[in-house]
Amino acid sequence: MERKQKKEQKEEAEKHFRLQDELKSLKKEHYLWQLLNIEKDIDKITEELNSEKRNREDVMRELEHFETEAAKKKKEQAKYLKEIAHCEKKISERSIRLDKSQPELLKLNEEMSRINSKIKSSRKELERKKEERRKHTNDIKELQKGIQDLTAKLEDLNEKSRDGTGKLPLLDSQLTEYFQIKEDAGMKTAKLRDEKEVLDRQQHADIEAQKNLEENLQQLSNREHELEAQEDQMRARLKKILDTSAKQKDELADLKKELREMQDRHQNARSKHENLKSKIGEIENQLRELKADRYENERDARLSQAVETLKRLFQGVHGRMTDLCRPTQKKYNLAITVAMGRFMDAVVVEDENTGKECIKYLKEQRLPPQTFIPLQSVRVKPVIERLRTLGGTAKLIFDVIQFDPALEKAVLFAVGNALVCDDLEEAKVLSWTGERFKVVTVDGILLTKSGTMTGGTSGGMEARSNKWDDKKIEGLKRKKEQFESELEELGSIREMQLKESETSGRISGLEKKIQYANIEKKSIEDKLKNLKQEKQNIKKEIGLITPEFRKLKDLIDKRSTDIRKLEKRINEIVDRLFKNFSQSVGVANIREYEENQLKAAQNMAEERLSLSNQLAKLKYQLEYEHKRDVESRIKKLESSLSSLENDLKLVQKKEAEVKVATEKASDEINRWKEEVKEWKLKSEECEKEIQEWKKQASAATTSISKLNRQLNSKETQITQLDERKQEITEKCDLERIELPLISDPMETESSTGKEFDFSQLNRSLLQDRRPSDREKLEAEFKQKIDALVSEIERTAPNLKALDQYKTLQEKERDVTEEFEAARKEEKRVADEYNSVKQRRYELFMEAFNHISSNIDRIYKQLTKSGTHPLGGTAYLNLENEDDPFLHGIKYTAMPPTKRFRDMEQLSGGEKTVAALALLFSIHR
Repeated sequence: MERKQKKEQKEEAEKHFRLQDELKSLKKEHYLWQLLNIEKDIDKITEELNSEKRNREDVMRELEHFETEAAKKKKEQAKYLKEIAHCEKKISERSIRLDKSQPELLKLNEEMSRINSKIKSSRKELERKKEERRKHTNDIKELQKGIQDLTAKLEDLNEKSRDGTGKLPLLDSQLTEYFQIKEDAGMKTAKLRDEKEVLDRQQHADIEAQKNLEENLQQLSNREHELEAQEDQMRARLKKILDTSAKQKDELADLKKELREMQDRHQNARSKHENLKSKIGEIENQLRELKADRYENERDARLSQAVETLKRLFQGVHGRMTDLCRPTQKKYNLAITVAMGRFMDAVVVEDENTGKECIKYLKEQRLPPQTFIPLQSVRVKPVIERLRTLGGTAKLIFDVIQFDPALEKAVLFAVGNALVCDDLEEAKVLSWTGERFKVVTVDGILLTKSGTMTGGTSGGMEARSNKWDDKKIEGLKRKKEQFESELEELGSIREMQLKESETSGRISGLEKKIQYANIEKKSIEDKLKNLKQEKQNIKKEIGLITPEFRKLKDLIDKRSTDIRKLEKRINEIVDRLFKNFSQSVGVANIREYEENQLKAAQNMAEERLSLSNQLAKLKYQLEYEHKRDVESRIKKLESSLSSLENDLKLVQKKEAEVKVATEKASDEINRWKEEVKEWKLKSEECEKEIQEWKKQASAATTSISKLNRQLNSKETQITQLDERKQEITEKCDLERIELPLISDPMETESSTGKEFDFSQLNRSLLQDRRPSDREKLEAEFKQKIDALVSEIERTAPNLKALDQYKTLQEKERDVTEEFEAARKEEKRVADEYNSVKQRRYELFMEAFNHISSNIDRIYKQLTKSGTHPLGGTAYLNLENEDDPFLHGIKYTAMPPTKRFRDMEQLSGGEKTVAALALLFSIHR
């Protein structure tokens, strides 16, 4: 019974082991099939990846070609823009000279207009005066002729009067009686006749005087009317001048107001212009100060350009450390630069794959190597918190840097737990007493844990430290561009000055017109004043003559009465004496006869008096005409006209000279404008070609970005497949399933991993399948595996678990002993390695310190001279003092009177002397 039970248990155990073998075999086949599919997928994706990489390389070559062509066109455009700037500068200079000549031209035009106006007025006046002179000459001739005629008539009348005197038609007896009576009457009336004769002479003189006074009054009245007409004409002229002057004054006030407003606007514009210019100047000064110590050699320029290209081509590139972070204060610039060392120019990338792609690109473009910090895989030591509470001026360099939190690992990797403090003594205490730290002073002195101290970084290191100002420089450049844009919107100061000058010219012209109007107004007012004075004198003279005329008239009238009375008394006496004689002659009285005889004499006397009056009047008029000075006014006008014409010729000559200069400047400006137009057309053509190249470059960049995304996607797929492959192999290791390999796994050191032997798979499983077929087959594998697992779980035989456990413990003990032995062996080997490493470090540092201590003295001896007795300076710096074998040694040599330069920037002779100094230091 017990034997049968044991046999059953044995069969159950055998069945259980057989099911486990079947499950293991099925899983092996399943895993191997999965690995086969993964390998196929990896090969397919890798082939696609390589194809896309080749496509990307082709597009990158096209991009490089596009950028090269764009750069060529930019260079060509720069030449055109330089020509444009040169022509515009000449145009500006000529325009300024042209603007300066405009007011002078306006002034000359105004002067010519004024002179022409005066010439026209003077010519009119001269013609009027000449016409007046001709009339005056004719009047004199007419008067002289009239005087001659009247004189001749008067002489003829006197001759006739002498011929007809004393002829009376009487008998001799009657004539004798007549003369006796006449004599007797004369004796009796002698006294009365004497009185009458006196009265007649006085009356005749007074009548002549009366006629003269009347003629004077008439002439004065005519002159008064003439003066009134001139006054009315002058007043009309004055009113016209006043009206025109008032309009001109109003226009002048408006123009002055406009000029003030324009000047205020222009002043504000000029002030803003000067302010913007000042700001631009300040920014340029700041840029010069920030760039004063910057020296970017060709290598740095190519690296900067390469980093920008990497950022454009690869998504995971963040940029250089100097672009991604900056010191919290400027005083830490040098300290952070020294602490970061070579990592200052390191490029931060997202992962290793991006870094590898960037390195590949740098190699393809033959660019200098660059350090990359992958954020996902870089390993950093955590910040030691107690270093933040040391006191004094000591601070973690990590804490004096501003950066994006996403970049924390990169910054911490670059600076570690290095400290910064203000002075050297505090740095020595922190670095060389108690627990040692890496310390940097703010002036760039580095103290390491090993006890070395490095300084003298004021040359290239300070220049490198200025790279922290690059962002500030970019901000200043943007501000400068903004101010230059505002400056351009203000417009040209020259145009403002032109408008202001034009308005000033108009104001100057109006002021001259008003000035000339005032001069003419004063002249007219003076003439009016003289006319008024002359009218007053005439009125005064009329006032003086009129009473005298009236008095004389009254006297003449009274004397006429007295003469008539005397004549009556004389006639009465004569009539009484000639009464008988008159009757004998047959006349009423003797006067009748005498009147008949004397009537002719009286008529002759009246005619003589009339002729004498006319003759006196003509002589008076002739004397008046002779006194009038017409010729001097004409000579004065002719002299003034000649002077004005000479002035006009001078002004016209000057205007012609200014116009010639203006036309020449205008022709030059037009010619230069045509040249600018041609250059601008060429520049625009270049700009179009540049934009076309940029468009193609942009399209190429877009294609590269798209290809990079596809590449990243493919690489991610390959990584996922590799991870899946690793999971399967790890699962096989855990389940102790040995997969068939092509070669011994211990001999395979390939980076691609193990190579599995898929020949043991069924031929149907080796065939390529669609994803849907794979899913079906995967489901079948899982179904079979689940069925075997369920059956194994249902059997549950007693497999002597305790014995197995003891066996397992024994195996564990054996493994532990093997592990301890291996660990001891590893410790022994590590101690030997550390000993050798320490000895290597000591020997290296001994040689380095020996060379470093002698090289400066030897270099001074090689470079000193009579002119430079101190010689130059040379020193060695380790790029990594903690582990010098990981990085290089920086050899710096500064010849006498030369500033700091990298070794590659020294001349051939300077490099040779530096090499000799190093060689002598090594062999000393």
